[in-house]
Amino acid sequence: MKIRKTPDHCFDALPEFDFAPNFVTLDDDEDGTLDMHYVEAGPADGSPVVMVHGNPTWSFMWRKILPRLADAGYRAIAIDLIGMGRSDKPTRMKDYTIARHEKWLRAALFEKLNLTDVHLVLHDWGGIIGLRAMADHQAHVASVTFSNTGLPVRDPAMQISQMAMPGSSFLRKFQLYVRFNLFWRHWKLLAASCTTTLPDAVVAGYAAPYPNWRYLTGNRQFTQMLPTRFDNPMLVDNFRARQKLAAFDKPFLCLFSDKDIVAPNGHTSVRPFIPGAAQREPVILKGGSHFLLEDTPAAYGDALLEFLTEIS
Repeated sequence: MKIRKTPDHCFDALPEFDFAPNFVTLDDDEDGTLDMHYVEAGPADGSPVVMVHGNPTWSFMWRKILPRLADAGYRAIAIDLIGMGRSDKPTRMKDYTIARHEKWLRAALFEKLNLTDVHLVLHDWGGIIGLRAMADHQAHVASVTFSNTGLPVRDPAMQISQMAMPGSSFLRKFQLYVRFNLFWRHWKLLAASCTTTLPDAVVAGYAAPYPNWRYLTGNRQFTQMLPTRFDNPMLVDNFRARQKLAAFDKPFLCLFSDKDIVAPNGHTSVRPFIPGAAQREPVILKGGSHFLLEDTPAAYGDALLEFLTEIS
């Protein structure tokens, strides 16, 4: 598997992000290796809290939460999914699948970092990938915080009556635009989606790992993996993971925002099926877009720490 590495100088002087880089080396699924990047803060012997971003973000998104968790005594870890942030970036779109992202995250957390009693904090695609990664490692997970994400599924026993999913026409057009537009710049869409105005330095921070379009392959492929048809195999894989998670009765917080247009009701995809989630009412933060870590970071940190303190 051919890869690109973002030059180190691209990460110089990022606002509120002066964390030292760390890496774990993973099998790339093709007889090679990949380096997955993560940052951490707080005591090494603290209870681990692992934050998993989605698209089009990277660990930079957690910059306001990392120090708060560290100050509270947690070992706060924010990873970069392969293809994103400071992690290695395979060069072909076909190199990226949800199954591989799941495998890479699982290996990083439970084999390379050897984490136990971990509190997972999941956003966007990090929700799907994180839940699937933990499905066979539930004993290693102490709690889940599930934010502006969902777990779309299809029961393989159910007959498909139509292929196209509701609302898929617009989504397919968006996918085509991203796939063939080399001038796609996701950080501009991110900034435009927020309910607050992001400083130029913050927008530049989201752009930092991608000095030109050749580094955007993983980001672009995430848009192509959004399900538009009921025969998307990801949906069945998600269903099988949800079946396993029917045994997860540990604390599970759905922490969403009221202005999210991407996954506004994503909590309904897990609460009826995962006991830990069913036992707790969702917390809906006011004024936050899909990127609630930018719009409502203080309220998000308050809610997360209140949850972690309550269950400790």
